Amino acid sequence: MRPAAFALALALAAGPACRSAQSVEVRIDMPGVSPFPAGSYDTVAVTDFREEEPVQGFAVGRPLRDYLAEEIDRAFDGPVKRAGSVAEALAAGGKRCLVVTGSVRMATEVRKALDNKRAPVEGPFKSAQRGLLEVRRWTMTTDISILDAADGATLLRREYREERDYTDLEKPAEFAFSELSARVRARLLPLLLGTTTIERRTLIVR
Repeated sequence: MRPAAFALALALAAGPACRSAQSVEVRIDMPGVSPFPAGSYDTVAVTDFREEEPVQGFAVGRPLRDYLAEEIDRAFDGPVKRAGSVAEALAAGGKRCLVVTGSVRMATEVRKALDNKRAPVEGPFKSAQRGLLEVRRWTMTTDISILDAADGATLLRREYREERDYTDLEKPAEFAFSELSARVRARLLPLLLGTTTIERRTLIVR
């Protein structure tokens, strides 16, 4: 083989190996992991959540119960009951029932935040000239306990703290509750039911 032809053959063979790698983002279903053995219960009861002090006249204890009960019912094959108290849930739940209960607190405050649209582009030394704006921060703290209706024992306890900032200072509490309770649901259901979650992965391809 002539030298020129040999060099060309080597270049063609090395081309795929030298090609730059590219990344592709994919979404995959990951199986959920539940601390409760499969088939260990066939009923779920959700109670009103205790609330120390409703904020701005909006009580979230019962709305949170109704929301979680509805979402659990969508993913759970067995019956989902609603109760006003733990005692009521334990009495009506039966021996193969999990009781979801707990407390919830919503709080709000107005804070100062940097306005990124007015941030200087010359460097970090003119931070004093950055524009400030007011945002309303809503915080929902939920302390959830899962009980065994057979004996009332606490099987699991989790505390979730979710926050959301709004530039609209007049954003109603109902709006913030809708977004924050959805975050609690996303964290609770995989734990309670072992439901799948969608996660992102990055694949390296050539």
